[in-house]
Amino acid sequence: MHPPSPKKPGAPLPDEVRRFVESTSWTFAKTYAATWPHEYAVRTPENAAMVIALARHIFQYGTDGRFYSQIRKYHHEGGKVYWSMDPTPEATTLINRCDEAQTYEARLAAGTLPSAATRSPVKD
Repeated sequence: MHPPSPKKPGAPLPDEVRRFVESTSWTFAKTYAATWPHEYAVRTPENAAMVIALARHIFQYGTDGRFYSQIRKYHHEGGKVYWSMDPTPEATTLINRCDEAQTYEARLAAGTLPSAATRSPVKD
C-alpha cells in the first residue's frame, strides 16, 4: 500500500477569509489532546459571515479525505488542515483545524494512529 500523496488545495483562501483565519481566536480541543490534537473556532453572531465563508470554501474547493470510515472535505493551506463536521456550510457551527501531520491520512501513513483503547470519536 502506498502512502497517500500530499493534498493540494483546490484554491487558496480568499484574502478576507485568510485574514479571518489568521486573526481569529482558535480554541485548543482539550478533550482530544492526547489522541487527535486540533483546534476550533466557534461560530458567533459576530463572526458568522466569515465562518460560513470559510465553510463554503472548504465545501467547494476542499479535497476529499478520510477519517477512519468517514469521508469529508478538507482544505489544506499554510501547514494547516481545515474542516467542518456539519452537512452544509450554512449549518456549520464551528470550523476545526489541525497541523498537516495530525490528519488521519498522515498519521495512518506514519503509523501513529491512536490505539483503539485511547481513541475517542471526534465531535469537535
